[in-house]
Amino acid sequence: MSKELFKDFDPVSETQWKQKIQMDLKGADYNETLLTATREGIHIKPIYHNDTASRVNIPNRSTQTNDWYISQKVYAGNAVAANKKAHDILSRGGEGIIFTIPSKEIEPVVLLKGLPKVGIQIHPQFFDLEYIKTVHEIAPKAYVHLDILHQLVSDGNWFKNKDQDHKNLDHFINDFDGYFSNISVNTSIYQEAGATVTQELAYFTAHLNEYLNHLNEAGNLTAFAKAEKRINIDTTIGNNYFFEIAKYRAYRILTKTLGDVYEINLGCYITATPSLRNKSLMDYNVNMLRTTTECMSAILGGADTLCNIPYDTFFNKENEFGDRIARNQLRILKDEAYLNKVGNAADGSYYIDSITQQLVEKALEIFKTIENAGGFVQSLFDGTIQRKIKESAQQEQEDFNSGKRVLIGANKHVNADLPLQKEYEILPFVKVNPRKTLVQPIVPKRITEELEKAEIKKL
Repeated sequence: MSKELFKDFDPVSETQWKQKIQMDLKGADYNETLLTATREGIHIKPIYHNDTASRVNIPNRSTQTNDWYISQKVYAGNAVAANKKAHDILSRGGEGIIFTIPSKEIEPVVLLKGLPKVGIQIHPQFFDLEYIKTVHEIAPKAYVHLDILHQLVSDGNWFKNKDQDHKNLDHFINDFDGYFSNISVNTSIYQEAGATVTQELAYFTAHLNEYLNHLNEAGNLTAFAKAEKRINIDTTIGNNYFFEIAKYRAYRILTKTLGDVYEINLGCYITATPSLRNKSLMDYNVNMLRTTTECMSAILGGADTLCNIPYDTFFNKENEFGDRIARNQLRILKDEAYLNKVGNAADGSYYIDSITQQLVEKALEIFKTIENAGGFVQSLFDGTIQRKIKESAQQEQEDFNSGKRVLIGANKHVNADLPLQKEYEILPFVKVNPRKTLVQPIVPKRITEELEKAEIKKL
């Protein structure tokens, strides 16, 4: 049909478009006028054309379906209360639960009572094989996310020590079947601390390679590949809409690429949550707009599970209103925008394909640098990764302070009807407790914190 509509028009080549653009510029420099530089080192062009389009092949999703799942995080500080909350969520539009378990004192039999067999993620903040065995007996189709490297990155220390943690991880992966015991890679800390998209993808690749290399050296990689396992990727979503779509596509390419190096077929399951990096106390209702577009970009990029955050999650105690609104945002994207009907919506976009390819290429360049320096863990102990993220965060902070990086309601179009408060229900600012660590931990921080602190002091 489309060919019939345009049969009377001659096709226009990219060269012809550029010639027309140069004429319209009337002598102005094309590169300075129309190319937009990004923090990732990628220049956005004014046109993307089939003549020079990137050809990317996005691996299939592990679920083999276009659907994605609405999940919600529940902090399981009390087993009875957490179980009750999970049942309420599932009865009001939620399709899955992500339990964060702070202590092995939380009884799995109470926590998981009456919950469905599938759709439950378990995120322990400790590593105890006996506890995990109990969980497996009760919920063998749950998905346990354990990432010993994320523990080192975020806390500065291992759960116990390097050798014991790796030994426990080997037992976890080998002793439990299927998706219950996948390799998990949590990349959220990189993005929330200020890393660029390219850095996030590179650190993911290096992070994952540490696990694959360890399994390979231990002689367990072939068994892992044959045991119907995959890679769990826990991520946060940034605000650069098209780059985030490309990022989630790049995650799948990088996972497969690394699998090819080890000669195994490697797939991944991606859980995506909006980042706190760009959320603000100032005109906090705008946070709902941000989380909506962020979730949409992750969906279009191919994330498997979406877990939205309430607009007030970092300054108010957990409340029914914020949880309900966050969950309903996803229900609207699924039930009214029908974003679960097509799984490859970004296919054929020359712009997104180009960004995807460039993100992959640049991530692999950084990854090779990390490997040449001794690998991911060694780079953490050297402080290289922490320094690179800090430099990126500082540049983003300077851009925000100068107004180059705009956040509506914070450094532009401030809403005088929603003034800041002297105190909030929970501390909205990063708090670092000085302590002895093996490596410098990577600390997440919101961009608007310093501005908010300065404004609160005036009250």
